[in-house]
Parts: sequence; C-alpha cells; structure tokens
Amino acid sequence: MRRIITVGLLLVMPVMSSAAEATTPNSPSGYRPTGDGVGGCGWGALLFEGSTGVGAHVMALSTNVSLSDATFGLSSGTLGCDAHQPIRYKGGRVYISGNMTQLAEDMSQGHGEALAGLSDVLGIQAQDKAAFYTLTQQQFVKIYPDTKVTSDQVMDHLVAAMLADPALAKYVL
Repeated sequence: MRRIITVGLLLVMPVMSSAAEATTPNSPSGYRPTGDGVGGCGWGALLFEGSTGVGAHVMALSTNVSLSDATFGLSSGTLGCDAHQPIRYKGGRVYISGNMTQLAEDMSQGHGEALAGLSDVLGIQAQDKAAFYTLTQQQFVKIYPDTKVTSDQVMDHLVAAMLADPALAKYVL
C-alpha cells in the first residue's frame, strides 16, 4: 500500500508543480473565468484554481471523479458549485480566437455578423444587444489595442469593459 501511495505522489507531483507554475495572471479587471472546462467546481476546481493546461484540467477532473464530490457540491452549494447558475457554453474565447479579424472590423463599426455571433455566444439577451454593440464600438481601442493582441487579451479587455457597464456586467459575473 505504501508503495502505491508513493508512486501515486511521484506521478502527481510534477503535474501539480507544472500546474501551479502555469497559473493565469489576473486580468486588469480582476476577472478570472470560472466554470470553463470540465473541472468547473468541486475539490478539483478548488485545488487547481487558476491553473491552465491539459494536465491541470485532467487533474481537476480526476480529483472530482475520484472523490465523487461534484454531486455533493451541487446539492449543498459548496465547493464552488452553484446549481442556480444557468448551464451555458462559455466558448467566448474560442469564438474570438476563430473570428479575430472579422470581430475587430465589426466592433470598430458597432455591428456585423461576427459581433452578433459573439453576443449570442456570451448569452447577451435581445434587449441588451444594442448596448453591447455600442460598448464594443466605444471601447474598441481598449479591446483591440494593437495588431499583436491575442484572443485571450481581447476577451479579458471585453470582460473588463462589460464589468464596468451596469447593463452588461451581469453577463460576465
């Protein structure tokens, strides 16, 4: 038994170490996406909070599966699990990554198909879409500060702008 535990710890330590080193720095707004990926709540999410990479997500998921705590967390409202939140696809970063050029053009104009698609992915309701389009146009220089901006930076800048807007903050909280 001792040998199994020792081997298990030796296998886990490098992954935990690299996961801790791979933490994502906080954005200027302090926003840190939660719930993305399979380790969205439970002890796995708590242990590996802020970590990125496949290894960290696998470890978070493995922790949740081996402890069977996601069901407990959802029913008790603990471990970062919130059953009152709507289940939705949080693919904003993926969408932005695939539409960087068109989104930049649409945001600069305050309208367009790619921008409408992003509003759908973010779950912006019909009554708030005009405010979202106006915000992206007004904040375009901050959202897309230069041509070297990455899709993650665009998302972070967009989230910061939305958090500062009383009507749109609810979509990123």
